[in-house]
Amino acid sequence: MDSVPFTHCPTNKKNCVSTIDLSSYHRIAPLPISGGLEETKARIHMTLNQFERVEIKEEQTHYVHGVFTSKWLKFKDDLELYIDENTNLLHFKSGSRLGYYDFKVNRKRVEQFKSLFHKG
Repeated sequence: MDSVPFTHCPTNKKNCVSTIDLSSYHRIAPLPISGGLEETKARIHMTLNQFERVEIKEEQTHYVHGVFTSKWLKFKDDLELYIDENTNLLHFKSGSRLGYYDFKVNRKRVEQFKSLFHKG
């Protein structure tokens, strides 16, 4: 795998999931992808557009960083996506900026993203 542009989840918090983490709590499987880079990025955008209160904050050739804002308390959660063309995998890191535990919101968000991405 090329250098993934995000770090591991904090080991002392349970408000993050990532495809590069090894601990069972934080680990989530990457998403197999097919098609080229531009097609994958277009599907990422199409998938993110199906969510409410998300804004793309940064985009590079193989990387997209979105920020989700909760409806009532305006908490911010970061979703980072990395397209690994060598392995045809889409890597994720989704984590809350504040708090210790997120009631698995980030895990559910990534699973919902995967489901919507496949339907696209």
